[in-house]
Amino acid sequence: MGDMRIALLGAMGFVGQVAARELSGRQEVRELLLVDYNVREAKKFAKSLAPKCRWAMADVGRARDLERLLGDVDAVASAVGPCREFEKTVLLTCAGSRRPAASIGDGVLSDADHREIHEAFRRAGVGAVSGCGLLPGWTDLLAAHFLPGGRPGESGPVPHGGERFLFCSPDRFGGYGFFRRAVREIGHPASAPPCAPAGKYFQAAKGTAFGIPEGRTAGIFKGIAGSIGVFGTVGKEMSAAFLFWLRRFMQPPKGTPAAAAGVFPAEGGHGHFAAISDPDGRAAGTLLAETVLLLG
Repeated sequence: MGDMRIALLGAMGFVGQVAARELSGRQEVRELLLVDYNVREAKKFAKSLAPKCRWAMADVGRARDLERLLGDVDAVASAVGPCREFEKTVLLTCAGSRRPAASIGDGVLSDADHREIHEAFRRAGVGAVSGCGLLPGWTDLLAAHFLPGGRPGESGPVPHGGERFLFCSPDRFGGYGFFRRAVREIGHPASAPPCAPAGKYFQAAKGTAFGIPEGRTAGIFKGIAGSIGVFGTVGKEMSAAFLFWLRRFMQPPKGTPAAAAGVFPAEGGHGHFAAISDPDGRAAGTLLAETVLLLG
Protein backbone atom coordinates (compact mmCIF):
# COMPACT_ATOMS: atom_id res chain seq x y z
CA MET A 1 0.00 0.00 0.00
CA GLY A 2 1.35 3.42 -0.94
CA ASP A 3 1.46 6.52 1.19
CA MET A 4 0.49 9.22 -1.31
CA ARG A 5 -2.23 11.70 -0.38
CA ILE A 6 -3.89 13.48 -3.30
CA ALA A 7 -6.47 16.25 -3.51
CA LEU A 8 -8.69 16.14 -6.58
CA LEU A 9 -10.36 19.48 -7.35
CA GLY A 10 -13.58 19.52 -9.36
CA ALA A 11 -14.17 15.90 -8.42
CA MET A 12 -17.82 15.88 -9.47
CA GLY A 13 -17.17 17.20 -12.97
CA PHE A 14 -17.11 15.29 -16.24
CA VAL A 15 -13.37 14.57 -16.12
CA GLY A 16 -13.08 14.68 -12.34
CA GLN A 17 -15.25 11.60 -11.80
CA VAL A 18 -13.13 9.55 -14.21
CA ALA A 19 -9.95 10.67 -12.45
CA ALA A 20 -11.46 9.89 -9.05
CA ARG A 21 -12.30 6.33 -10.05
CA GLU A 22 -8.80 5.85 -11.42
CA LEU A 23 -7.01 7.30 -8.38
CA SER A 24 -9.19 5.53 -5.81
CA GLY A 25 -8.22 2.18 -7.29
CA ARG A 26 -4.47 2.81 -7.28
CA GLN A 27 -2.35 1.20 -4.58
CA GLU A 28 0.02 4.17 -4.51
CA VAL A 29 -2.78 6.35 -3.12
CA ARG A 30 -3.35 6.09 0.61
CA GLU A 31 -5.87 8.92 0.77
CA LEU A 32 -7.90 10.73 -1.88
CA LEU A 33 -9.60 14.00 -1.02
CA LEU A 34 -12.52 14.81 -3.36
CA VAL A 35 -12.99 18.56 -3.44
CA ASP A 36 -16.05 20.14 -5.02
CA TYR A 37 -18.44 23.01 -4.37
CA ASN A 38 -21.23 20.41 -4.41
CA VAL A 39 -20.05 18.73 -1.22
CA ARG A 40 -23.21 16.65 -0.78
CA GLU A 41 -22.63 14.83 -4.08
CA ALA A 42 -18.90 14.62 -3.38
CA LYS A 43 -19.64 12.87 -0.08
CA LYS A 44 -21.93 10.33 -1.74
CA PHE A 45 -19.42 9.73 -4.51
CA ALA A 46 -16.52 9.30 -2.07
CA LYS A 47 -18.43 6.71 -0.05
CA SER A 48 -19.26 4.78 -3.20
CA LEU A 49 -15.61 4.55 -4.28
CA ALA A 50 -13.41 3.37 -1.41
CA PRO A 51 -12.76 3.86 2.32
CA LYS A 52 -9.61 5.82 1.44
CA CYS A 53 -11.74 8.64 -0.04
CA ARG A 54 -12.63 11.78 1.91
CA TRP A 55 -14.50 14.87 0.77
CA ALA A 56 -14.40 18.64 1.25
CA MET A 57 -16.07 21.78 -0.06
CA ALA A 58 -14.04 24.67 -1.39
CA ASP A 59 -14.29 27.61 -3.74
CA VAL A 60 -11.06 27.00 -5.63
CA GLY A 61 -11.20 30.49 -7.07
CA ARG A 62 -10.31 31.75 -3.59
CA ALA A 63 -6.73 31.06 -2.61
CA ARG A 64 -7.49 30.89 1.13
CA ASP A 65 -10.17 28.24 0.61
CA LEU A 66 -7.68 26.15 -1.30
CA GLU A 67 -4.71 26.73 0.99
CA ARG A 68 -6.47 25.20 3.98
CA LEU A 69 -6.79 21.89 2.11
CA LEU A 70 -3.19 21.60 0.98
CA GLY A 71 -1.45 21.04 4.29
CA ASP A 72 -2.36 17.35 4.41
CA VAL A 73 -1.80 16.38 0.78
CA ASP A 74 1.26 15.50 -1.30
CA ALA A 75 -0.05 16.50 -4.73
CA VAL A 76 -3.02 18.20 -6.39
CA ALA A 77 -5.01 17.22 -9.48
CA SER A 78 -7.32 19.90 -10.83
CA ALA A 79 -10.24 19.04 -13.10
CA VAL A 80 -11.73 22.52 -12.66
CA GLY A 81 -12.72 24.77 -15.56
CA PRO A 82 -12.99 27.24 -17.12
CA CYS A 83 -9.30 27.94 -17.30
CA ARG A 84 -9.38 31.72 -17.40
CA GLU A 85 -11.36 31.85 -14.16
CA PHE A 86 -9.62 29.24 -12.01
CA GLU A 87 -6.51 27.56 -13.36
CA LYS A 88 -4.03 30.35 -12.69
CA THR A 89 -5.25 30.78 -9.10
CA VAL A 90 -5.15 27.02 -8.48
CA LEU A 91 -1.63 26.59 -9.85
CA LEU A 92 -0.14 29.63 -8.13
CA THR A 93 -1.70 28.59 -4.82
CA CYS A 94 -0.22 25.09 -5.18
CA ALA A 95 3.18 26.59 -5.99
CA GLY A 96 2.94 28.84 -2.93
CA SER A 97 2.26 25.76 -0.78
CA ARG A 98 5.05 23.78 -2.51
CA ARG A 99 2.64 21.15 -3.75
CA PRO A 100 3.10 19.58 -7.21
CA ALA A 101 0.01 19.99 -9.38
CA ALA A 102 -1.55 18.80 -12.62
CA SER A 103 -4.41 20.72 -14.19
CA ILE A 104 -6.62 20.01 -17.18
CA GLY A 105 -7.67 23.66 -17.51
CA ASP A 106 -10.43 24.51 -19.94
CA GLY A 107 -8.88 26.98 -22.32
CA VAL A 108 -5.57 28.53 -23.29
CA LEU A 109 -3.47 30.35 -20.69
CA SER A 110 -1.75 33.46 -21.97
CA ASP A 111 2.00 33.42 -22.52
CA ALA A 112 2.41 35.85 -19.62
CA ASP A 113 0.43 33.57 -17.28
CA HIS A 114 2.47 30.57 -18.42
CA ARG A 115 5.69 32.40 -17.58
CA GLU A 116 4.40 33.52 -14.18
CA ILE A 117 3.25 30.02 -13.26
CA HIS A 118 6.46 28.43 -14.52
CA GLU A 119 8.57 30.80 -12.44
CA ALA A 120 6.44 30.19 -9.31
CA PHE A 121 6.92 26.42 -9.50
CA ARG A 122 10.62 26.84 -10.34
CA ARG A 123 11.12 28.85 -7.15
CA ALA A 124 9.06 26.32 -5.17
CA GLY A 125 11.16 23.44 -6.44
CA VAL A 126 8.19 21.24 -7.38
CA GLY A 127 6.69 20.16 -10.70
CA ALA A 128 3.47 21.11 -12.45
CA VAL A 129 1.65 20.33 -15.68
CA SER A 130 -0.84 22.77 -17.18
CA GLY A 131 -3.10 21.53 -19.95
CA CYS A 132 -2.81 17.88 -18.96
CA GLY A 133 -4.78 15.34 -20.99
CA LEU A 134 -7.47 16.25 -23.50
CA LEU A 135 -8.81 19.36 -21.76
CA PRO A 136 -7.16 21.49 -22.89
CA GLY A 137 -4.18 19.43 -24.12
CA TRP A 138 -5.47 18.12 -27.44
CA THR A 139 -8.44 20.46 -27.22
CA ASP A 140 -6.22 23.53 -27.24
CA LEU A 141 -3.86 22.10 -29.83
CA LEU A 142 -6.64 21.35 -32.28
CA ALA A 143 -8.77 24.41 -31.56
CA ALA A 144 -5.83 26.81 -31.82
CA HIS A 145 -4.94 25.48 -35.25
CA PHE A 146 -8.30 24.51 -36.72
CA LEU A 147 -10.75 27.10 -35.41
CA PRO A 148 -10.36 30.86 -35.94
CA GLY A 149 -9.05 32.94 -33.05
CA GLY A 150 -7.15 30.19 -31.25
CA ARG A 151 -4.63 32.63 -29.82
CA PRO A 152 -4.37 36.38 -30.40
CA GLY A 153 -2.91 37.00 -33.82
CA GLU A 154 -3.19 33.36 -34.95
CA SER A 155 -5.54 32.22 -37.66
CA GLY A 156 -4.35 28.64 -38.08
CA PRO A 157 -2.47 26.90 -40.91
CA VAL A 158 -5.00 27.17 -43.72
CA PRO A 159 -3.45 26.69 -47.16
CA HIS A 160 -4.31 29.41 -49.67
CA GLY A 161 -7.81 28.61 -50.90
CA GLY A 162 -7.80 25.33 -48.96
CA GLU A 163 -10.01 23.88 -46.26
CA ARG A 164 -9.64 22.95 -42.64
CA PHE A 165 -11.99 21.30 -40.18
CA LEU A 166 -12.34 20.44 -36.52
CA PHE A 167 -14.69 17.61 -35.55
CA CYS A 168 -15.58 16.63 -31.99
CA SER A 169 -17.93 14.28 -30.19
CA PRO A 170 -19.20 16.33 -27.22
CA ASP A 171 -19.69 13.30 -24.99
CA ARG A 172 -15.90 12.80 -24.85
CA PHE A 173 -14.19 16.00 -25.94
CA GLY A 174 -14.13 19.68 -25.05
CA GLY A 175 -14.94 21.67 -21.93
CA TYR A 176 -17.29 24.53 -21.23
CA GLY A 177 -14.88 27.13 -22.62
CA PHE A 178 -14.49 25.08 -25.80
CA PHE A 179 -18.27 24.86 -26.32
CA ARG A 180 -18.68 28.58 -25.68
CA ARG A 181 -16.22 29.26 -28.45
CA ALA A 182 -17.74 26.74 -30.86
CA VAL A 183 -21.26 28.14 -30.40
CA ARG A 184 -19.98 31.69 -30.79
CA GLU A 185 -18.18 30.94 -34.07
CA ILE A 186 -20.36 28.52 -36.03
CA GLY A 187 -22.62 29.72 -38.82
CA HIS A 188 -24.62 28.11 -41.61
CA PRO A 189 -24.47 24.37 -42.38
CA ALA A 190 -21.53 23.37 -44.57
CA SER A 191 -20.56 20.32 -46.59
CA ALA A 192 -18.20 17.77 -45.05
CA PRO A 193 -14.52 18.44 -45.90
CA PRO A 194 -12.40 15.73 -47.58
CA CYS A 195 -11.68 12.71 -45.40
CA ALA A 196 -13.55 14.21 -42.44
CA PRO A 197 -15.60 11.90 -40.16
CA ALA A 198 -19.29 11.54 -40.95
CA GLY A 199 -21.31 14.21 -39.23
CA LYS A 200 -23.07 17.55 -39.42
CA TYR A 201 -20.77 20.44 -40.34
CA PHE A 202 -21.12 24.18 -39.86
CA GLN A 203 -19.15 27.05 -41.33
CA ALA A 204 -16.91 28.64 -38.71
CA ALA A 205 -14.93 31.00 -40.94
CA LYS A 206 -13.88 31.14 -44.57
CA GLY A 207 -12.48 27.74 -45.43
CA THR A 208 -13.13 26.41 -41.93
CA ALA A 209 -15.77 23.87 -40.86
CA PHE A 210 -16.78 22.64 -37.41
CA GLY A 211 -18.41 19.21 -37.21
CA ILE A 212 -20.26 17.01 -34.75
CA PRO A 213 -21.72 13.48 -35.06
CA GLU A 214 -24.95 12.83 -36.94
CA GLY A 215 -28.08 11.82 -35.10
CA ARG A 216 -29.26 13.15 -31.77
CA THR A 217 -26.07 15.14 -31.13
CA ALA A 218 -26.35 16.98 -34.43
CA GLY A 219 -30.05 17.70 -33.89
CA ILE A 220 -29.48 19.12 -30.42
CA PHE A 221 -26.53 21.23 -31.54
CA LYS A 222 -28.33 22.58 -34.61
CA GLY A 223 -31.43 23.41 -32.60
CA ILE A 224 -29.53 25.17 -29.84
CA ALA A 225 -27.16 27.09 -32.11
CA GLY A 226 -29.89 28.00 -34.60
CA SER A 227 -32.55 29.15 -32.16
CA ILE A 228 -31.32 30.31 -28.76
CA GLY A 229 -27.99 31.37 -30.22
CA VAL A 230 -29.52 33.99 -32.48
CA PHE A 231 -30.44 36.11 -29.48
CA GLY A 232 -26.99 37.61 -29.18
CA THR A 233 -24.35 37.07 -26.50
CA VAL A 234 -26.75 35.87 -23.80
CA GLY A 235 -28.32 33.35 -26.15
CA LYS A 236 -24.94 31.99 -27.14
CA GLU A 237 -23.90 31.63 -23.51
CA MET A 238 -27.11 29.70 -22.82
CA SER A 239 -26.42 27.54 -25.88
CA ALA A 240 -22.98 26.59 -24.60
CA ALA A 241 -24.32 25.86 -21.12
CA PHE A 242 -27.05 23.58 -22.52
CA LEU A 243 -24.59 21.75 -24.72
CA PHE A 244 -22.17 21.26 -21.83
CA TRP A 245 -24.96 19.94 -19.60
CA LEU A 246 -26.39 17.64 -22.29
CA ARG A 247 -23.04 16.05 -23.16
CA ARG A 248 -23.60 13.18 -20.73
CA PHE A 249 -26.69 12.14 -22.65
CA MET A 250 -25.19 12.24 -26.14
CA GLN A 251 -24.35 8.84 -27.59
CA PRO A 252 -22.80 9.11 -31.06
CA PRO A 253 -22.69 6.17 -33.51
CA LYS A 254 -20.21 3.44 -32.64
CA GLY A 255 -16.74 4.12 -34.00
CA THR A 256 -17.10 7.91 -33.97
CA PRO A 257 -13.78 9.53 -32.98
CA ALA A 258 -13.63 11.73 -29.91
CA ALA A 259 -12.00 14.42 -32.04
CA ALA A 260 -10.47 14.84 -35.48
CA ALA A 261 -8.95 17.70 -37.44
CA GLY A 262 -7.50 18.22 -40.88
CA VAL A 263 -6.06 20.73 -43.33
CA PHE A 264 -6.40 20.22 -47.09
CA PRO A 265 -5.02 22.28 -50.00
CA ALA A 266 -7.48 23.66 -52.54
CA GLU A 267 -5.86 21.82 -55.45
CA GLY A 268 -6.30 18.46 -53.73
CA GLY A 269 -3.46 16.09 -53.04
CA HIS A 270 -1.88 15.40 -49.68
CA GLY A 271 -3.42 17.01 -46.62
CA HIS A 272 -2.82 16.69 -42.88
CA PHE A 273 -5.16 14.75 -40.62
CA ALA A 274 -5.21 13.82 -36.92
CA ALA A 275 -7.78 11.95 -34.81
CA ILE A 276 -8.35 10.69 -31.25
CA SER A 277 -10.53 7.65 -30.66
CA ASP A 278 -11.07 7.28 -26.85
CA PRO A 279 -14.18 5.08 -27.23
CA ASP A 280 -14.81 4.86 -23.47
CA GLY A 281 -14.39 8.57 -22.79
CA ARG A 282 -11.76 7.91 -20.12
CA ALA A 283 -8.60 9.37 -21.63
CA ALA A 284 -8.77 12.86 -20.13
CA GLY A 285 -9.43 11.65 -16.58
CA THR A 286 -6.91 8.83 -16.80
CA LEU A 287 -4.17 11.13 -18.11
CA LEU A 288 -4.83 13.58 -15.28
CA ALA A 289 -4.61 10.74 -12.73
CA GLU A 290 -1.43 9.31 -14.20
CA THR A 291 0.23 12.74 -14.36
CA VAL A 292 -0.47 13.65 -10.74
CA LEU A 293 0.82 10.25 -9.62
CA LEU A 294 4.09 10.88 -11.46
CA LEU A 295 4.40 14.39 -10.03
CA GLY A 296 3.60 13.19 -6.50
